[in-house]
Amino acid sequence: MSIDMKTNKKIAILSVKTHNYGSLLQSYALQKYLYNKNVLNEIVAYNEKSIFRQIYRLCKISFLVVFSKKIFRNVYLKIYKPNLHNKLKIREGRFNEFISTKLVTSKPFEGRDDLVEGAENYAAFILGSDQVLHPNNLRMAYFNMIFVPDSIPKITYAPSFGVTKIPESQKTETIKYLKRIDAISVREQTGRDIVFNLTGRDVPVVCDPTILIGKEDWDGIKAEKRIVEQKYILCYYLGKNIVHRQFANNLKKHTGLQIVTLPFMDEYVACDASFGDVALFDTGPSEFINLISNAEYVLTDSFHATVFSIIYSKIFFTFDRFEESEKTSTNSRISSLFNLLNIKGRKIMGNEPIEDVLNYPIDFEGIHKKMGEFREKSERYLLDAIEKNVCKEQ
Repeated sequence: MSIDMKTNKKIAILSVKTHNYGSLLQSYALQKYLYNKNVLNEIVAYNEKSIFRQIYRLCKISFLVVFSKKIFRNVYLKIYKPNLHNKLKIREGRFNEFISTKLVTSKPFEGRDDLVEGAENYAAFILGSDQVLHPNNLRMAYFNMIFVPDSIPKITYAPSFGVTKIPESQKTETIKYLKRIDAISVREQTGRDIVFNLTGRDVPVVCDPTILIGKEDWDGIKAEKRIVEQKYILCYYLGKNIVHRQFANNLKKHTGLQIVTLPFMDEYVACDASFGDVALFDTGPSEFINLISNAEYVLTDSFHATVFSIIYSKIFFTFDRFEESEKTSTNSRISSLFNLLNIKGRKIMGNEPIEDVLNYPIDFEGIHKKMGEFREKSERYLLDAIEKNVCKEQ
């Protein structure tokens, strides 16, 4: 099914463009899906000029924690491990290359006045996935689409609040911007509860954008040639749990396969300097998919690495990245996905005997069937939202 937009105006996508595999791949997936449906679109490039908005965000503890880890990583490696620091710059280059060659973006909007004026040129705005509705972003007045005129349709696709409840001090403003949005969907049940409690609207939970497009679309950007010729275990860890690394070493002993890693993505984890057999840095989002698609096993604490392992029918094991008590925990994303797709035996602690976990069955045929059903439901929401709120406006 394609959509006849009956307009030359594009749809604007508001999405995250941070140098993170999952963030960029979900942005690519939403844009690609819309192009597959004949919907012209571009991702908005915006440079915030207000120093006050930037300072406000930096003052938020949860944002500051993540930001400071990357700053420490960069400074530490530059001083003490310049070779690694240079390798990380190669990875950054790969991310920039992906953004410039695989994403269709707007001209940069410089400051709020430019953004408000430019909004008039779009047929609609779609707020993409990730934690774009996190309370930390409220004062940035961007992802909540406050700058978009009332006359232009506003749609959300699978955004997350990143919290289980909105701070009392932000409820009034959050209600205000939610009521301006014409069609709302969310990424998880907690977001659905927040919207219902604040507005009384019962909104759907839809799939992550990376699930919206099929394996053939992902094959189109991953390159055919293997990056690693020998068979391998891919370890993609964002957290620093040593038990997860020990499990990988035990699997290596059991299978005789080498371990390939993508280290130091979010922070410097000292043990990863000597973990694994092959550490890769010349790897952007396309190479990330390539590595998963060609792995014999995937071990990860990443949601998106888990999703691509499922798409490519890889034998995988997923670990919790966070302690459940941590406020920044995103463990629920993976648990929700496993419950929805009826996946059992893939989420492990890491201290289980290798022989036992390798005997856990995985029914990819059944999983892909459920994933297809979830995709169809999500597609219906998105296409209906565009047809009802955009096409009728033309």
